[in-house]
Amino acid sequence: MSDTTPRPDDGSNPVPPGPQEPTPPAPEGAYPPPPAGAYPPPPAGATPPPPGGYPPPPAPGGYGGDQSVDVVEGFKWGWKKFTENLSPILIAIVAYVVGSIVVIGIWYFVIAGLFLRTSETTIDDEGNITFGSGPGFAAVLLSTALISVVAVLVLSIVQAGFVQGALRISRGEALTVDTFFKFRNLPAVILASLLVAVLTAVGYALCYLPGIVVAFFAQFTLYYVVDRGSGAVDALKASFQLVRDNIVPALLIFLGVALASAVGGLVCGVGTLVTLPVALLAQTYVYRRLNREPVVP
Repeated sequence: MSDTTPRPDDGSNPVPPGPQEPTPPAPEGAYPPPPAGAYPPPPAGATPPPPGGYPPPPAPGGYGGDQSVDVVEGFKWGWKKFTENLSPILIAIVAYVVGSIVVIGIWYFVIAGLFLRTSETTIDDEGNITFGSGPGFAAVLLSTALISVVAVLVLSIVQAGFVQGALRISRGEALTVDTFFKFRNLPAVILASLLVAVLTAVGYALCYLPGIVVAFFAQFTLYYVVDRGSGAVDALKASFQLVRDNIVPALLIFLGVALASAVGGLVCGVGTLVTLPVALLAQTYVYRRLNREPVVP
């Protein structure tokens, strides 16, 4: 006779689990619950993570876009590099000053001689010049324009030479006097300088302030022409975009260069032999940093 009395479970026959409640469906529009080890769903309105469980990559940076550029550090760097390269910089400055005075002076006297003979102009015993009207007045305007054009051309060549030298210093390359006279992309340098000069002059004619705005946004134009071989229009556009994307550091370096020019001019212009090269080096530092390019300490 068999024993039918129930016996306690000895583990050989496990008791099946009881019924489990099904997982409730996710509300409409919501993310399903993540599998084990995966990222939780993002909050409403956020971008979901890409496949594979990795977080989304950071957004790419904008053009230039480095708002952390220290303009004061740029002037410190400019002073340091000026003192380290004092001899070639000063020799180049003296050569350019003498050459500019000779070229502009000769051109001025040539134009002035033609203008005095063809215009209705009188000079009294005290040296006062009286300009007439009519055809002679047109000659005055034409002569002034021609002198201004030559002055812009000469100054653009001078600035391009020093921009080239400053860029070479920022890359840690050897600097010699002839570095300032080996021009790269000279036709574009001249065209860009004339373009900026015309736009600035028009701005100055419109109550002055627009001219300052043009000069502010165009301050890096020659850098793009000399450094990257850009054309005049492309360089001007690149300068406008770089300044627009970096208003604060661009404004600080613009004001710093203007202040350096003013301070240098207080001592009969002699101070500009120091202040302008230092300011140009500082501007070069800011230009390269805003473009996320390294600058040699």
